[in-house]
Amino acid sequence: MDRQKLTEWLDHSTSASNQYTHRLLKENLEYRETILSELKQEVQKAHEDTKRHLRQLAGFSLDPLDTPTIDVISKGISENIVRDPTEGYPEKLELKTLKGFFGEIFAGIIAENFSHFDIAHWKVPAYPFRFHNSAYDQLERWRQTETNPRTTPGRTGDDMVAFYQDSRGKITHSLVCEAKCSNGHKKSLINKAHNQANSKEPRPVEILRLIDILRDYDDPDSQNWRKSLQILYSRNIQSDYERCDLVSYICGATPKKSQTWMQKDTPHPNYTVGRRLESVEIHLQGVDTLVMQLYGVEAHSEIDDLISEEDDDTE
Repeated sequence: MDRQKLTEWLDHSTSASNQYTHRLLKENLEYRETILSELKQEVQKAHEDTKRHLRQLAGFSLDPLDTPTIDVISKGISENIVRDPTEGYPEKLELKTLKGFFGEIFAGIIAENFSHFDIAHWKVPAYPFRFHNSAYDQLERWRQTETNPRTTPGRTGDDMVAFYQDSRGKITHSLVCEAKCSNGHKKSLINKAHNQANSKEPRPVEILRLIDILRDYDDPDSQNWRKSLQILYSRNIQSDYERCDLVSYICGATPKKSQTWMQKDTPHPNYTVGRRLESVEIHLQGVDTLVMQLYGVEAHSEIDDLISEEDDDTE
């Protein structure tokens, strides 16, 4: 992503105290049009693995220049296929799921484009969207019956994980994220995110899923990350490794009585494990509209319940 366009679009401020950092990103709406194409590319790139995986499972050629065909060698059958198994993914899924996807992708954008705890060059090796089975159940129901997908439970595991490698390629830090996204403001989402980030595991629970994804790619970068993750998963955790946590909260409402929804000086009371934590607020205008633009959705019947104005500053 173009870092200059990102920083023009989002006014940026931080407050750091001991183990805790609060980051506020506020949209400059004047620059939204200049960032839209960048965001669309990030969204498409994040979902490309899932599309590739679905086509592979269905027996499709993975060469983008090939005519969609499926070859069943054992029966000597070769058929032209009219319907791509990725049809409707992800844009046909309901809005809450799409906002969940966007929240996780944006957390990855934050991880890779800002320094965290005086460390730059974090990397998100992959997004594990291919493991969101409940979403695929709804999509398959739509494919076969044209029934609109219903709200799906969130995917289990970490929402997003970034890593930092030292000069030898050894992973020395992980940045484990819980991401939430709301059209308005929901205090319960902030509470839930910090409670989920409060886990005691020193390693991300997502490591094996990331390894599973990366073994499908033979480029040097993917194989480098796969091997590094295998080592992190298997080795004893010593003083040369640290897990850090990130909470990312996208909302469409701005507080009336203060600048932020979360405390700037102390971590949320639900977070007690004592690791280094960064809590990020991203204030955007018209979150639902933005997400629908990014996913090419014309209209959706579902929309977040906005909290009443008198509740805006309860956080």
